[in-house]
Formats: sequence, structure tokens, C-alpha cells
Amino acid sequence: MSDCQFLLEVLCEEIPANALGPVRRQLEERLTAGLAEAGIAGATVRAMSTVRRLVVHAAGLPERQPDRVETVTGPPARAAFAPDGSPTQAALGFARGQGVEVDDLRVVDGPKGQVVAVSLTRRGRRMVEVLAEMVPRVVAALHFPKTMRWGAGTHTFVRPVHRVVALFGRETLDEVVPCELFGVASGSTTVGHRVMAPGDLELAGVAGLGGYLAALGRAGVVVDQEERRRRLAGRVEFLAAEVGCTVRPDPALVDEHVELVEYPGVVRGAIAERFLALPEDVLVTTLRHHQKCLVLERGGRVAPFFLAVCDRADDPEGHVVRGNEWVAGARLADAEFFFQQDRRKPLEAYGHALGRVVFHQRAGSFAEKAARLVKLATTLAGWEGVGPQAAVERAAALAKADLVTAMVGEFPELQGVVGGIYARLDGEAEEVWQAIGEQYRPAGLDGPIPRGAVGAVLGVADRLDTLAALFAAGEVPTGSKDPFALRRAALGTVKICAEFPLAGVPLAEAVAVAVAGCPGASPELAGTLGEFLREREHYYLTAVAGVAADVASAVLNARWGRVPDDLARATALANVRGEPVFADLAVAFKRVRNMVAKQRGARPAPELLVQPAERGLAEVVAALRGAVGQAAAAGRYDEALRALAELAAPLNRFFTDVLVLCDDDALRQARLALLSEVEALFLEVADLSCLAVQTT
Repeated sequence: MSDCQFLLEVLCEEIPANALGPVRRQLEERLTAGLAEAGIAGATVRAMSTVRRLVVHAAGLPERQPDRVETVTGPPARAAFAPDGSPTQAALGFARGQGVEVDDLRVVDGPKGQVVAVSLTRRGRRMVEVLAEMVPRVVAALHFPKTMRWGAGTHTFVRPVHRVVALFGRETLDEVVPCELFGVASGSTTVGHRVMAPGDLELAGVAGLGGYLAALGRAGVVVDQEERRRRLAGRVEFLAAEVGCTVRPDPALVDEHVELVEYPGVVRGAIAERFLALPEDVLVTTLRHHQKCLVLERGGRVAPFFLAVCDRADDPEGHVVRGNEWVAGARLADAEFFFQQDRRKPLEAYGHALGRVVFHQRAGSFAEKAARLVKLATTLAGWEGVGPQAAVERAAALAKADLVTAMVGEFPELQGVVGGIYARLDGEAEEVWQAIGEQYRPAGLDGPIPRGAVGAVLGVADRLDTLAALFAAGEVPTGSKDPFALRRAALGTVKICAEFPLAGVPLAEAVAVAVAGCPGASPELAGTLGEFLREREHYYLTAVAGVAADVASAVLNARWGRVPDDLARATALANVRGEPVFADLAVAFKRVRNMVAKQRGARPAPELLVQPAERGLAEVVAALRGAVGQAAAAGRYDEALRALAELAAPLNRFFTDVLVLCDDDALRQARLALLSEVEALFLEVADLSCLAVQTT
């Protein structure tokens, strides 16, 4: 019967919050896989964690591993048996090694021919023995962003391990599974909450997972992360409502709060009213990023309160509240001082000091970057038709000035944001200060892009200049190494172009301009960087737009760089590729590409095309040239693709009836020229030869 269960708890020092979610998934996946490998099917595996504990529970386990029949293969049949069928020493040795008689051997087909084999029944072991071997492998295979060594340095894990609880049983968990993790032997004793119940806690005999959770709960530990989330949400809502406020939504910080504690406590602190005069971004950043506090709002504005997570049920003497208020107040006082200092002169005045700030040791200073940025952004604005271009030039000239302000020196995560605030206070045009403040958007694929055209052009120009300058400096990403986050910069460029959209910015040409602005850049760099961006666009089309990889390749192989147009072509091709005619069309076009590639620049001679199949194809091409071109120029790519479908039958007849690579040079050239026209028509939309076609 599969009515047994297993519980593992690994107690260690505080685990980083960002590691817990992924490791829970790993625990579930690896234990499930280990059980399946041992022949255990149908088990239910659930992982939980706190900041100090990794817990996994498996239900639906048998008391014994089921017996298994395994087929063991041996030497080749020709080596195991003589021509007269008698066993050789190879067969006798194999049988002896497996503990069977020669008569038990049989011949089966192997990967490299026939081999001898024998079926053996492996008696299942007690589940406790199986788990004792499995658990160390499962835990040792867990991956963390960072690990550490402790003691004599012989063990490596996310944090030093102090206790291991491994219990097995039916209705109650009575039996210790004997294993060892990082030098710590398993047992049945854990500890409660570090402050509220720090003593030992005996778990042998608890009634399964429910009994374990209840026992830890009485000891001040809420093991289930979803239960902590529910309790935190209720407490947060109550404390905010007590002072007539609501909580500013911050799901990422809430996720972090859930992982930071063993008990879901929350306290409310207050800040001095004078700090509300600070720019909201400064105020929120100080509370959220530095103190990990939830911000409260009243009437749509930041209120003089905050909520901090507290790893205990109460704060009877107020130490936790006072500590948070003291630190938050000190940080806000610093921000207030730096803000007042910075506002003694306009943002533009700070730009003169950028020459003292190194962008990269082989790529010059930020003053040089700012000068390149003005030229590149102005060029892109002209292509995109953003007007007046003076706004783009002004935003680019001021974009990096805040890097030398005291505020950004103290709060580097506010770069760009501070510049936007100061530009607004200086009276700059809205499109200018907004562009400066949003120049680093998006931070990732899920982040928002700049709201205005000036900001979109500035964001693309800044990233392209960074990519060109750092590629020229030799900082090309390799493998998993990308210390300057250049892949993210390239993806941000593609995302802005796709979603704003910037239809007038061809990335290949923009890359060439950016590279030309970098002193000492090699002529080959534009091609290298262009291919890097093309790969990122391919990733965007597949991961964000959701098109198939071969569709993305087909579109980008025809042409690439005007991202909105590339996206439109990919969407159209994805919509029509399932229609029956397109499988035949893709196969035919692949033949076209292969033929044309053998001799580019073939001389057209339509008067030589006299066979019905070649004349018929030429007539269809002539008729479609205008229709496909007009539809493509108007962005009606689904219409263009369906028009191209009319080429399927003529192409099939052509390849059946016509010998393209004939001996007559002039005729061969004429036929290849006709196929070149077919190729050009298709490449208005996509290179269908890249499509994966299922043949039946």
C-alpha cells in the first residue's frame, strides 16, 4: 500500500530571499525524479521554506520499493555463442557474473547489433533505505546563485547546516531515515523560532505534514510560505487602515517579505512630515530599496508612515519600530541634505564635471559618451521624424549630468530619475525632463518603456552607444559572462523599438552610426554588433512575441532591424503558415534558394523562356510583382503571403518539367534569373526556406 510519507527539514543559517523560490521548485522536481527512478509512481511532493529551513514532504509512498524486472545486456551474440550454438567463455562468464544459468540467456537486438541478455528480478528494498541514499544526492544537486564554505572548508552549500530532520512513517512520522548532509547526521529534533521559542523541538511521532506544521507553528515558525503571505497581507491591510491609508502596490517587495521571515510580523513606523517635501521618487526609493518598507498612501500621495516586516509576533518594547524609524529618518535626512545641496545650481552646470567620471578605461569619460550621445540621438530622431529635434538634443545633452550630483552619489539607483526631477525643477520642457527621467527604462523585458518619443529615441541611442563603445573596448559578452549587462541593453533596445514603436529606426544602420562615433573601432565591429542585436531580436520575437523560432529566423533572414516591421511580418507568417499550401511553398522556395545561390547575378533573357512551365511561372511572377509589393509596402503581410501562395503550383510544374542547370549557358542564366525574381518576391516578407516543414 502507498500510504507512507516522508519529511525532510534542513535547518541552516539565513538563506538569501531570492534563492528560496527557485530552490523549492528544485527540491520538488529532484525528489520526484529520484522517486520515479526508484520505481515509485504517484507520490505527491511538496516543498516549503523559511529563511532558515528547507522542507520537503512526500506522500503516497510504499513501505517497500516495488520489485523490478531489469534486462541486463552482455557481450555480442556472435562472441557469446559458437557457430554450432554452444556457449563460449564470454557467455559463461556473463551468466556467472549475473548469477544465472547459461540457459537463462537470450539474444536481443541492441544499438550495435544482437547481444545476449538476461532478465533479473530485483527485490525492492525498504523505502527508508532508498530514501537514505536518495536524500544526500537530491540536496547536493540543488543550485544556488551563491554558495559558501564553512568549518574546515570541506562542505559547500548556500549556508552552514545545523540540523537535519528526516522522518518516515504512515500516519505518524516515527522512523528516522539515516543519512548525513554536510557532516550533519539526520535525527528527529529541530529548533523553534530563534526569539520566540529557541529551544529544541522533538518531531518524532508527529501526525504527518499537518502535525509538523502545527508543531512548528506552536514554536513560532510558519513554515508554509503561502500561509505567511496570507497573514502578512491581513496584517498589512489592518495597520494601513488604522491610520486611514492604503498600501502602494509592490508585489516584488511583498514576495521578498514572505521569504525574509519565519514568523509573518509587521510593524508600522512614522517619518517626519518635512520629508514629504522631498521628490516622491527619492522618498519611495529610500523607504523601499534601502529599508525594504512598504509605502503608505493617503489621497494618492505618500503618507508619513511605512510598514516594515518583523520576524516575530509583536514588538512589546517598541525596539523594532524605533530602529526602523531611526534608520529611515537618517536616510531621509541624508537625502534632504543632498537634495538641497544639489539644487544650488541647475542640472546643466553638473555636466562640466563629467570629464572626471570614467565611463570605461578604454572607452573614455562620461563627457565623451555624452557628446557621442547627442550626435547619435539627433541622427535617430531625424530618421524617426521626432520633432522638434532640439528637444532630443537637449535631453541627450543633459542625460548624464546627474551622475555627478550628490544625490546620485548617495543613491546610485536613482540615476536618471534624479536628472529628470532636477530638469523639471529647472523649467525644462516636459518631453525633455520626462525623457531624462525614463532613459534607463526598461530595466528588463517586463519593465515599462519610456512614455514619449524623445525618451524612446534617447533610450535607444544611449544603449546603442554603450554597446558600440564597450564592444570596441573588447567587452564582448562570452558564454554566461556579461559583466556590463550588454545582452540586457540590446534587449531593451529591441523592446523599445518594438513597443513604442520606432518604425523609422533601422537598427543595422543605427549600429553603423554608433560604431562610427567610437574612436578606434574596427571596420568589422558594426557587423559583429549587428549580429549581436539580431540575435537579441530573434529572442524577443520568440520569448516575448511568442512566434516559433523558425518563423523568427525566416523573417530576420529576409531582412532585419526595423523591429515593428519585423514583428508584423512574423505575426503574419505565424498566422498563415498552417494553411496547407504553405508546406509545399516552403519546400519549393528552399529549392529556389539553393538554385539561385549557385550563381548570383544571372542575366535575364525572357525571350529564351519558351517552355510552357517556365512561361507560366514568368507570367505569374509578373502578375504578382505589383500586388505583393503594394501589400508589403502597406504592411499587409498576410495579404502578401496569400498572394505568394499562387506561386506554389507554377513552381512545382517548373521544377518538374524544366532542367534549370542545363548545358546551354544563356538558357541556364535566363532560368536562374527567373528564379531570382521569385526569390526577391518572397524576401519582401520572409525567407520561407527557414521554415521547418513536416513531410508525410
